[in-house]
Amino acid sequence: MRRMMELSLLMFLASCSPNGNIRQITTIPSEKTIIYEPGADKLLDSSLAIFPVRNSENAILLLLPMSGSNAAIGRGILNACILANVKNDFKSVDFYVVDTANADMEKFSLYDEFRNKNLKAIIGPVFFHEAKQYSALFPNVPIFTFSNNIKVNNDHTIACGMSPENEIKALFSFAASKNINSFMLMLPEGEFGDQILTNIMVEAGKHGLDEDMDVVRYVSFSSKDAMKYLRTSGKKGAFIVDPLLDIPQLKDMHIFTLSSSALSNSNAWNGSIFAFVENQEQKEFVEEYQNLFGKSPTILDIIGYDLTKIACESIENKEQIFEKSHSGCLGKFSIKKGQGLNRDLGIFCLQDSQRVEIDAD
Repeated sequence: MRRMMELSLLMFLASCSPNGNIRQITTIPSEKTIIYEPGADKLLDSSLAIFPVRNSENAILLLLPMSGSNAAIGRGILNACILANVKNDFKSVDFYVVDTANADMEKFSLYDEFRNKNLKAIIGPVFFHEAKQYSALFPNVPIFTFSNNIKVNNDHTIACGMSPENEIKALFSFAASKNINSFMLMLPEGEFGDQILTNIMVEAGKHGLDEDMDVVRYVSFSSKDAMKYLRTSGKKGAFIVDPLLDIPQLKDMHIFTLSSSALSNSNAWNGSIFAFVENQEQKEFVEEYQNLFGKSPTILDIIGYDLTKIACESIENKEQIFEKSHSGCLGKFSIKKGQGLNRDLGIFCLQDSQRVEIDAD
């Protein structure tokens, strides 16, 4: 049976220490959440404190997996959304959290539940198939989903996950500026490899970099064979997403990858080049999140923080979210209908497992 959680962030803020030091909070939001059955007038868990909703003029709905195998993802994002609200002291918005893992789309109509709450935006859900369902359920509300599948984009649903397309665009623009004009692509078979290949061919074609390009697709590939292919290829650059190479041995070749690959194993990817954003706001958020929750935020948490911030700002300032430049932990970015979230990315390489920004011409 589906559960709906209503959060009053104002009362949550009041529950902090008298001097307002948020760093003294140790459990967010697991012990600061009220859980209701739709239509019920009492708490399901009497051990949880009651924090009344403010009945503000506006509402934002968070669609997150709060139970089941993906509960950790939902809790991490929710922590970030709460932190965004507390840090920026948004007072004119109520937040409602729906556990998508327990949502029964046939027996309960979310639209009926929220139609009278002046719902201004939906943040979530996390997964592509969920985004398609909720997009149909809320046809008149902007939905900022965490999916990176651009197929979800329409006039009111926007893919805000970190799409490889954005990174590949920045990488091949950089390659063109450095006259890295011949490439070997080494990509796994399957849908993900297909997506990467399509994006690369589009962006490389814009710069004329697809004229001297070889493609290797694999189901399994040994490091020895991968090194042999590259050493005899005569190419200036290679794009790979699996840690197949001893990159320091390829001294005369530029190895490009995705930031998610490079940063997941900095030792294996030492010397690789990728597109990334790192700024002071992001560093401060990561430090504060680590202090509060005892772990580092994921990219989904960072996205959740920025989406909450710009959604609340747009409501309070009565401004558009779309077709406007934003600045946050994700760097400078814009959200466009039909296109998703696009960031201005810098070019980085890993040197001794440290991120070092490279100047582009």
